[in-house]
Amino acid sequence: MGADYTFACAQVRSAERNLLNRERLSIMVEAKTMEDALKVLQEAQYGTEGETILPAAYERTLVQETAKLYRFLTSIAPEEKEFRIFSYPFDYHNIKTLLKAEFLGVDGKPILMDGGTIDPSVMAVLIKERNYIPMTSHMKTAIEESVDTHARTRDPQCVDLICDRECYADVLEAAKETGNSFVVGYVRLLIDTINLKTFVRCQKMGQPWSFFGSVFLPGGNIDEKVFVAGYDEPFHQFAARLVPYALVGAAEEGGASMKETGSFTALEKLCDDALIQYAKKAKYVSFGLEPLIAYSVAKQMEIKSVRIILAGKAAGLEPALIRERLRETYG
Repeated sequence: MGADYTFACAQVRSAERNLLNRERLSIMVEAKTMEDALKVLQEAQYGTEGETILPAAYERTLVQETAKLYRFLTSIAPEEKEFRIFSYPFDYHNIKTLLKAEFLGVDGKPILMDGGTIDPSVMAVLIKERNYIPMTSHMKTAIEESVDTHARTRDPQCVDLICDRECYADVLEAAKETGNSFVVGYVRLLIDTINLKTFVRCQKMGQPWSFFGSVFLPGGNIDEKVFVAGYDEPFHQFAARLVPYALVGAAEEGGASMKETGSFTALEKLCDDALIQYAKKAKYVSFGLEPLIAYSVAKQMEIKSVRIILAGKAAGLEPALIRERLRETYG
């Protein structure tokens, strides 16, 4: 399989040189104005060539950069389906948006996102007509169950919970279909990070463990019973249960920060950093799917850090506060 990826890996290694390292992100953090910060992005080939990125339009630029990432990867990869682990969340964002818009009697099309396996305009027609033929079985389940549950409860939150569960079932299946243990391992770790963050929020909100069971995503390395067994424990004590798992460090350090500050910020950052650390294993793979998947993870984290910087600057936050929220870089 490695020979099939010779061209793709060469393209990705070249693209990696444009990734923003810690030094370039620091320049953005320390920039006196938003315009100066955005110049760093333009040097890294964000936005449309020849056009200046305007402060008021930076969010649109970041959305476009995400879409550009998937166009790039699917254009060089031997098989487009290998990136469905990243595409399905965009499909499900659109499903959520369209269903909620339908329930409220409004137009959800203006906030649909590109990057999924189904074109947003096509998805809008499919959901309106309840045509499931081009969808996965999990998408069909998500739509039918959301419609039924909302009709009984009138609770729009049910759409998010149901769609998230079915989304990550699709993502895990897509990972397994690649036959690549690195990809499967990444998705299992991703699910673990989501469950850990959800666990903390449920605890903080005083929700019963039965509620956590309704939002728990199966398919990760950490079984639901591990979370349930420690649900009534202080989080720093629960963290000791994660010693056999990759997220023990994030849980311990994030738990200590929560105890001191009451904020989830450090835990969220540490969970993202764990994903980057996992992705860095691909640096030692010369040819194969691994470098392409790792580059996608790295670029997504970069975009997240850029969004943190620009949102922080727009809000007038001190550079030190912005810097401590930045995700680890791939370089």
